[in-house]
Amino acid sequence: VIGAQASMVFGVFAAALAGKNFAHHEVSFIVGLGGTGAVAAALYFSIAFGKVTITTLNAYGSFMSIATIVSGFRGNRHISGALRLTYIFAMVGIATALALLGKDSFLKDFSAFILFLLAFFTPWSAINLVDFYCITKERYDIPALSDPNGRYGRWNGMGIGIYVLGVLIQMPFISTHFYTGPLVASLDDTDISWIIGLIVPAVLYYVAAKTWPGNVADRLILPTEQNASPASGSVAPAHVEVN
Repeated sequence: VIGAQASMVFGVFAAALAGKNFAHHEVSFIVGLGGTGAVAAALYFSIAFGKVTITTLNAYGSFMSIATIVSGFRGNRHISGALRLTYIFAMVGIATALALLGKDSFLKDFSAFILFLLAFFTPWSAINLVDFYCITKERYDIPALSDPNGRYGRWNGMGIGIYVLGVLIQMPFISTHFYTGPLVASLDDTDISWIIGLIVPAVLYYVAAKTWPGNVADRLILPTEQNASPASGSVAPAHVEVN
């Protein structure tokens, strides 16, 4: 938090000093501020401090994502320390290589990439929100989520199919630096893909889930909590059901 605040506060002051000259010239203006002495030291510290903290969080997030995918397919919940470091160094190395390759137009390409990722996150969010609030209504069997032979099975074909459709249906409406859909020009270059990707999958999933209801738990089932008591030696039950 402190590192992010240092960078953001510095950015606010830089934008205030530059005024109208800041837009589209952010990097050149920041570089021009740094000369020598205390000003340059404060400038480099605020940038480096913020970058280190954000990079650390990004490395942690990428590790958690990879660990979730790998453990999900392998069914192994334990990941050794050496393997964790391997994942982190690999992701940091790949990210650094991509940044160096795109250094001439990194901000432009990165912004376009982030906007393009919305096409994949929007239908996922829509399906999850509808399932949580309208279908299961918070009644999940938590242990079964990691059990391929549980009530949810290995794959949710209906959910996956609607998600893929939700991604594809956005393509004609996407407007980014490296991809522009065929219908964007007719909409005055307005990107409405996120609206399509939010509404269509939500409606389709709601109708499909109501038409072909899955195995929804009667109540929330929490995972195993084995808290052995030193005094009694008792162990908590396998799972707890909460209304």
